[in-house]
Amino acid sequence: MIDLKRKAPNIIAGEMDAEQLKFWFDFKKSKFLHNIDTFYYSVKFHNDFTINTTDHGVIQLRKFFKQKYDLLTNNPNLDFLPVDFGSHEFRLNLRKFSFAHMYTICLECPDWFDIFIAPLVPSGSDGGASVTCEIVIQIRSYMLWMYGVHDCFERSYSYVQAIAKQFSLSIDFCQENRIDYCWHSNYLTNPEKFFSLENFYKMRVDRFSDALTHTEKVGSDGFEIDYVALGRRSDKVFIRIYLKSKEVIEQGYKGWFFYLWFFHGLINRYDLYVYEECYKRRNWNYLNLARCAFYLEHGNDDSLKVTCGCLISGDLTMEEDSLQRFVDKLTPKVNLVMNVEYQTMRRHSKSYQLLPLHDNSSKAAAKRIYDYLDNRKLIIDYLTYYVFRLVEPSTDTNKSRRELCGFWKSLRSCRLIDTKVPPKQLKLVREYSRKLNADLVKTRAINSMVTYGFYQKGINDDNILEDVLEVLCTMNDNDMQKAIRYKNKRAQQFNAKELSGHVDSTGMNPFGIVNQVTGEIYVHNSMFHSDLQGGAFNE
Repeated sequence: MIDLKRKAPNIIAGEMDAEQLKFWFDFKKSKFLHNIDTFYYSVKFHNDFTINTTDHGVIQLRKFFKQKYDLLTNNPNLDFLPVDFGSHEFRLNLRKFSFAHMYTICLECPDWFDIFIAPLVPSGSDGGASVTCEIVIQIRSYMLWMYGVHDCFERSYSYVQAIAKQFSLSIDFCQENRIDYCWHSNYLTNPEKFFSLENFYKMRVDRFSDALTHTEKVGSDGFEIDYVALGRRSDKVFIRIYLKSKEVIEQGYKGWFFYLWFFHGLINRYDLYVYEECYKRRNWNYLNLARCAFYLEHGNDDSLKVTCGCLISGDLTMEEDSLQRFVDKLTPKVNLVMNVEYQTMRRHSKSYQLLPLHDNSSKAAAKRIYDYLDNRKLIIDYLTYYVFRLVEPSTDTNKSRRELCGFWKSLRSCRLIDTKVPPKQLKLVREYSRKLNADLVKTRAINSMVTYGFYQKGINDDNILEDVLEVLCTMNDNDMQKAIRYKNKRAQQFNAKELSGHVDSTGMNPFGIVNQVTGEIYVHNSMFHSDLQGGAFNE
């Protein structure tokens, strides 16, 4: 929907017709999007992994990974080692990383999940069989949002089964370790007022002793609440409520969330434009200048566009409050995306009395995981009411009897299904994420080449193309070999399925690089070939 009251005071709204307004500013108001954002589960084997084991499969596993780690340790140029388990389909990267001290073997499926293996576990408290799980699997946020938690579990578990098969290990059971439930929402237009200390403490109903609130200054007398936390990360349940759109921009590696939010209507095309400009710079404080950039590109008032251009270039500066008032007159404020997140640990979830909603007996060792996911709604209903809830700030004198506030009612009524991207949209999200990250890397590379030019030639007024060529022309054989090794290494660190195919690029310039020794020409456009000889060429 288009919030006309909100858009009317902005100059850009008066310059656009109804069709343009709908194209740029249409969104779904008070929208919630739920998913499981983090999923750890553990796997227990029948086999004996204690120090004095005589189990042949466990001994072979230890020898196998010791040889691999010796190879990694003795070669400083290796950060990881590709390892196959049965077939190329089950290839993982062995990394120099550990988890919780005990899980010293780390196997990575790039962008999707990590498998941590403990080659040695302690004996039970009575000196008998160990009760410690030998494997912990962490499924990453990207995979969970793209494919849904059920598909993610089954794919990652198939790799665990391949490892078990290679070393003749027998899986006893699987169980949840940590699950984070999250809700992304554009419901709150003014989080500062909603989460102000006075208001928040009137609304919260929980058993947490205190809450941590983080604020940042905005202008001379304003502030932004971007983080509220209840409990500690090590607790059975830890709750965070924070500004997700700011986190994505500043971390600079989950830009695919923008397209996901856009598909589900949490943000509109205008928000998408502004967030992209901030993401490319990894700077949340660029928000106002990004709004200037939008008016510069789509506005009609030439004098205002000149001012916007000068602000963006740095030729004109404004005090922060003045800049805020200026951009508020030009364009609407962006839709903020907040995240409400419950981090639940095994110490809490093991006490759940799971109902047999479906017959999962055929799932064998994985039965507990399927039962747990089947009970998702019951678990969430419990967490969002009895563990922590938000109520109306002033009705009944007894807070625990008050009605839920509108924000919390909407959160609890959100559909609880596997949020996964349909295949057609999945391709778009992949390409969007690649293009956005490519732009980020390109900007960083150009800035680095300009800086390199200053170091080489001092302060100069050379053309940017000269700075770029300066870097390329000073590369020697050693640099080329380093680049080849780095490219091969990075190729293994990305998920081949996620980076398959070619993303079309526009705006290519008709430039080429000539090898002055052989006369060979490299041109980006595929219509040219590296064996072309001579100087001039046409696109």
